[in-house]
Amino acid sequence: MEVYNTRGSFSSYLYEIRFIILFYVIGDWISTVCALNQGTEYNPVPAMILENYGIYHLLLVKIGFILLLFYAAPLIKKTSGEKWFLTKRIIESVGVFVTANNLMVVWYGNSLIQAIGLV
Repeated sequence: MEVYNTRGSFSSYLYEIRFIILFYVIGDWISTVCALNQGTEYNPVPAMILENYGIYHLLLVKIGFILLLFYAAPLIKKTSGEKWFLTKRIIESVGVFVTANNLMVVWYGNSLIQAIGLV
């Protein structure tokens, strides 16, 4: 198994996942910080991290996810380029959804999940 941890491959990896970083890491984290003043975190994993360790540890977990994905990306790409494309798009979509959901809490006091009736 080859290791892809050179500076060039990591910077190209970061560019390749820029929308994951933008929405899943930065957007979700900042919107969570803002939304916590008006609501409660309903997702049990982030809620546990927030309750026991604080908001900055949630950011560290997200950064850890990005690093884990860096090491998993070559394996996913090796099986199929389409799987890597789909993996990126799913994570980006989750990031967009949770960021939008948190922003709805900030602006309207009600989340999309609550509006649908899931919580």
